[in-house]
Amino acid sequence: MHEIAKPKTLRLANGKVILDILRASEEISIAEISAKAVLSKTTITKIINQFLDKGLAVSVGKGSSTGEGGKKPALYRFNERGGFVLCYHIFTDELYSVTTDLRFSFLSEVRVPISETETAGGIIDKIAASYQRHVEQGLDAEKLIGIAVGAHGITNFRDGVVVSSPHFPLWGDNLRLGDMLREKLAYGGPVYIDNQIRFQVFAEKVSGAAKDKKNIIVVEGGVGLVAGVIVKNEIKRGVHYLAGEIGHMIINPYEEERCACGGRGCFETMVSVRRILRLIEERRARFPASLLFRSGGMNGAPMQKVFGAADGGDPLACEVVDDVSKWFAIGLSNLILTYDPEIIILQGVYGKSGRYFMDRLRDQVNDVSLLHIKKNVRIDCSRFGGEAGIFGAAAYVVSEHFK
Repeated sequence: MHEIAKPKTLRLANGKVILDILRASEEISIAEISAKAVLSKTTITKIINQFLDKGLAVSVGKGSSTGEGGKKPALYRFNERGGFVLCYHIFTDELYSVTTDLRFSFLSEVRVPISETETAGGIIDKIAASYQRHVEQGLDAEKLIGIAVGAHGITNFRDGVVVSSPHFPLWGDNLRLGDMLREKLAYGGPVYIDNQIRFQVFAEKVSGAAKDKKNIIVVEGGVGLVAGVIVKNEIKRGVHYLAGEIGHMIINPYEEERCACGGRGCFETMVSVRRILRLIEERRARFPASLLFRSGGMNGAPMQKVFGAADGGDPLACEVVDDVSKWFAIGLSNLILTYDPEIIILQGVYGKSGRYFMDRLRDQVNDVSLLHIKKNVRIDCSRFGGEAGIFGAAAYVVSEHFK
């Protein structure tokens, strides 16, 4: 027998349906909501009135009358200013924070420089100071629906604990960042602490290159290498919060250079900026006329210069990019065999990698393993910049709030 839905459960379900319709619409009438939700106009009117009282909906006047000259319908829309979100992204050199409305529009932002010698108490003080600056810029603390913090390292999302953060050694192990924030800010609402890459993959799902996809991998590379993974619409974290720590997969056990973790041939070592710059310098004598040694050499944004030179056919740049794309293809092929995603999105320095690298990477991924199976995995670059983590954090808080 099917269990009969209880009245309260049914009201909540109906409210969720109507709220989702409001959030997806610009302006909409009771009759239009009724047609979409397959609910009576009486039920919808009651729920809309509740949303008006709670500030989640606003009345925006009258619509056009019917063709028969009937009464003009009242129109409503979702009130994106009915609540606010405060999000932090702890970069290695900067604490970046933003307040958003319920449609993730950025309302205020604060940037504070930090260093790897930052203590736990120091970062908490800077988060608190940033919070006060957001209040001064118009954040209504009474309407704050949640705070999210994207942190580096292994992060226990459930308990709000940074288990280990190699970029901030003075934090020690098992930093209870969530509890410390609640106490410092005297805030009783939800606080979400997670590795920033998990917010970044959520951003891609909500409004990026993976919109409406269910199985997604985001790979961010540069100094290190990490992945955000969504399988069947669920962010994967793992029992020990290690899901996505792909930088330490061994892809070349014969590599002499050691990784920061102590291993040899780690994925992040083989595609790191440091290794690429070393390869270029080692080949200087063979390619003295390379574009990479002109106009200031590799100063500034070295990876953009490498990818740009490869796109232009520079022999040295192409040789180095060929080497890196080979190792990248091996790493991504392992991810494909593990998670079988619909799309892989590159962020960080590889998110702006240019045509030559992306063409080589796509070709080599299909050549690495299971040659008889066509792997229709889209590999693309992110449309976001450095704000992906902040945007994804805001979207995650709002998503959880309206569940």
